[in-house]
Amino acid sequence: MGNLKDKIFYRAINDSIDELRKEMCEQYKPKKEDRFFTNGITYELSEAKLVQGGVHFEISSKIPQEILPKKGLNEKYFKNVRDLMNAKGKKKPIDVKMENIIRSTNVNEIKERDYVKCTYMYKDSELFTDKEVGKVVKQVMSKKLRLPAIKGITTVAGQAVIYLMQENIYNGALRHITDLIKSNEEVMKKYKKALKKTAGA
Repeated sequence: MGNLKDKIFYRAINDSIDELRKEMCEQYKPKKEDRFFTNGITYELSEAKLVQGGVHFEISSKIPQEILPKKGLNEKYFKNVRDLMNAKGKKKPIDVKMENIIRSTNVNEIKERDYVKCTYMYKDSELFTDKEVGKVVKQVMSKKLRLPAIKGITTVAGQAVIYLMQENIYNGALRHITDLIKSNEEVMKKYKKALKKTAGA
């Protein structure tokens, strides 16, 4: 039963991540491999994974090497974005690192890019609590809320757990990806301004 539960939880959580990814691609410019592009930067939202005691997922953004001509600026840009992400909101990433990713665009071309990657961990208690489940069950029983049928889940309480997990993962991931977009915009303005001053000197 534990294995079935994990499969149901995994699918439910990733349905929410898939929904958010789709919405981001519709709101901004879609790119290959379910990534999206806005204000000169490509973003990616990873598949969520079940870990001991909760769930974790990653969001990442490409470091705009095109506007960082000087050696060492990639690392500086990363640190600026990292510091902003660690300062935003109540929920902090458990890790922020700079990752080098190599992508093959075709047989003759390979692109190497640096990314800011933020990892988030949500404990089970952040996804649902007995109190929250009770509230949802009460709403369902009073016909104020209708939950979709879920294969393998036969009780209203079980459906409420899935509902809360999906809502909390979706809302959390949306906040984090929005924070990452805002952080990049803030740092980009700073660097563009500095480059203009350098060019005009």
